[in-house]
Amino acid sequence: MDGYGVDPDTLVSTGDRLVEIADAAREAKAELIGRVSAHEGANQGFAAAQKVTSLATAWEFQIDDVCKRTAMAGGLLEDGAHRYREMEQTVLDTLPALSSAE
Repeated sequence: MDGYGVDPDTLVSTGDRLVEIADAAREAKAELIGRVSAHEGANQGFAAAQKVTSLATAWEFQIDDVCKRTAMAGGLLEDGAHRYREMEQTVLDTLPALSSAE
């Protein structure tokens, strides 16, 4: 299918990669939160400990938001590729080929 020059496989692979990036960011966030929590009691008396906890909480919120948006974009690319394939096949089934002599 030549269609509009859209490569649905590239859309799907890009969407998959965006989902992988979101998953990796979630893992990094979990590691950060785990490390902060592990030392929370030992560092309780230090002024920096409160700042680190505050920073970790802010990062947690931001990373969650970015992960959701990134995964959603990946899903939308995959859905778009599927819908494009369906639409292009419908057009090909409905209209004669432009190069036909009929």
